Amino acid sequence: MLNHLLLAVPFAFLGAYFIDRVGFPPLSLSGITLPVILLSLLCAILHLIYHYGYLLKRLDAETAMKVKVSQRQLGIMTRLLYGGIVEEVIFRFGLMTFFVWVFHLMIDSLFISMWLGNGLAAILFALAHLPGMYQMKIPMTKQLLLYGNSTNVMVGLFCGWLYWTEGLAAAIVCHMMFHLVWYVYEKGFQSKTKAAPV
Repeated sequence: MLNHLLLAVPFAFLGAYFIDRVGFPPLSLSGITLPVILLSLLCAILHLIYHYGYLLKRLDAETAMKVKVSQRQLGIMTRLLYGGIVEEVIFRFGLMTFFVWVFHLMIDSLFISMWLGNGLAAILFALAHLPGMYQMKIPMTKQLLLYGNSTNVMVGLFCGWLYWTEGLAAAIVCHMMFHLVWYVYEKGFQSKTKAAPV
């Protein structure tokens, strides 16, 4: 965790330097509002539908179990603190802010620059998760690669939009909500499975 925190430091400086130059909201907690929480819930629910309604139904039983075991090995605090804070500092506060600034040098429209920067940061965010997927030591099927990349791009776009409109705290809440809702659903689903008669 310490290594990842140190990794985030240069990106924090990058974001701090360029945030005013692109006109993003200042760092504060005022962006955590009910609409932000509802949008974050929508992101999390869309993922649950995708994960349980699409992915797991297309994997063989052994691979599906390995995916579940791998996910459970990441504690909730790691998911919330690393995923929710460190990754948002790196990919939204640091990279997205820088990308938007670069694109805005070439394009007059801040709106277009924001979406280009958001999209590029979201793609890099997804690609950064690929090594972790390969560490699960399971066959990387087209379904797994499609799911892993598209899910992370979706989360990245949600978080990027909230970062642009409401600030970094809103993006962090969205990312944390994604992991928290998944964790709570997993726990509830597990308990129902265990309680079900054989």
